[in-house]
Amino acid sequence: PFLWAWMIGLSAGAVYAYHSSKKAMLLVGVFVLWIIVLFSLEYRNPSFSLWGNHRWPYIDPLFSLTFQKERVLIKLAYILSSIAVYGVFRSMRRSFAGLAAGVTLVIFVTFFLQHAQSKFQLDDILLANDAKLYQQIKHQDQTKNIPLYGYWKIKEIEVNPKSTYPIKATLSLHPNEHTVRFSINEQFQIDHIQGGGKRLPFQQQGNVVQVQTNGAPSMTIYYRHTFGSTFYPLTSGVTLLPFEANWYPQSMDSTLYDINSSGTLHSNVETKTCTRVNVIVGKEKYRWHGDHLPCLSVINGPYKQIQVQHTRFLVYKPFLTTTRNYMELKHQLVSIRNELCHLFPNLANTDYCTKEVKSVSIIPKSINTTNLSLYDSTVADGTYTFYVDPFLDVNGIPATKHIQELAAFFIPYRLFENEQISLFAGLYLMEKLHIPSIGYGNRIAEKSSIDSTTWEHYMALSIKEKENILIQLAQERRKGDK
Repeated sequence: PFLWAWMIGLSAGAVYAYHSSKKAMLLVGVFVLWIIVLFSLEYRNPSFSLWGNHRWPYIDPLFSLTFQKERVLIKLAYILSSIAVYGVFRSMRRSFAGLAAGVTLVIFVTFFLQHAQSKFQLDDILLANDAKLYQQIKHQDQTKNIPLYGYWKIKEIEVNPKSTYPIKATLSLHPNEHTVRFSINEQFQIDHIQGGGKRLPFQQQGNVVQVQTNGAPSMTIYYRHTFGSTFYPLTSGVTLLPFEANWYPQSMDSTLYDINSSGTLHSNVETKTCTRVNVIVGKEKYRWHGDHLPCLSVINGPYKQIQVQHTRFLVYKPFLTTTRNYMELKHQLVSIRNELCHLFPNLANTDYCTKEVKSVSIIPKSINTTNLSLYDSTVADGTYTFYVDPFLDVNGIPATKHIQELAAFFIPYRLFENEQISLFAGLYLMEKLHIPSIGYGNRIAEKSSIDSTTWEHYMALSIKEKENILIQLAQERRKGDK
């Protein structure tokens, strides 16, 4: 913007100095009208309303990084167009002829560049899709535990964001089955289902899909091309399909999204148990074929993979830091695991306690949800994922320091799905393991159902007293499960 303003001022000054003040005023008028048109076009975008609501200059870090070269080319095109308009005014002897030619050029350039820019301004499309998803979840039937039936098995999955059908899933079926029902993320709309050489009738309501298979031996599900959402984008250059997103058919019904009392949409609410996780990173296209599908994640975009002490870190580029910080984070994750497995004996034989830390993913979360939630992590098969506020200030404190404190609260919540245990355990872990506090614990407690008196009382206890309360809570939970 500053370079463009400088070009406009320089052009107007040159016309004023070497031609006439009338021409200079007309040139300034063209540029002012141009700016108004561009502003009005920007005003229609969902990103502008987001900026208005949050009162900060809206940036879309994920997509700005992904399409950085294209954005630079667009800005360069506007600057070159400004020079061309200036050239038109200089070459035209009559002011109004120059005005007409300049306006024509401005109109052509504006709408041509807007059309080109729309191809990679995917944040606007995704924000609009977020709004649709929100309304869909808000008004859908909240009935849980819908029975899913029918024998089926995933034999092949193909991901290609550039395709008319970005995801294809082939399922083998039992020949005696005439109807199957499975669960899938509400975000992903099915275009059609092919089986036995013809299209099969199906019904998709919320996260449940029912298909009339009519005895077909297999069927292929074709997903509709919608670009996804800011929660789970599915575009060329940016693909985020973690296994916890339930982006392929599931045999169990789970609540992935939830709208709380304040109207905030949360994702990743319930996650499935996985004994084998396969994370595919950096591939535009991917195809899996086999008999035993693992929990599959496909991730592509502005991420960097780093190998540290036999652990793979997948880090969103703005959150990159030193190897030493990754080593420290891994050490704390191992310490948290050891402490929890010692404190809660019933975890001893679980996947969490028996698997080493294989990979850690640090991913920016959707800007259309709260920047802090107990749902912002998953742990399965030694694979840790943390969803972090994309506007996180990492200038003074690296992202790994933030995650150390977040992990102390998030991991217990995933293990117990109990707000009180997770908060109490998190505070205990921070004190026991000397994890420096950035203030997340108090922020989570303020949003929780735990009253401030109980929280302050627990904070004032000694480390041993905190441990005894946690053991007591765990025993009460085991009795309740029986």
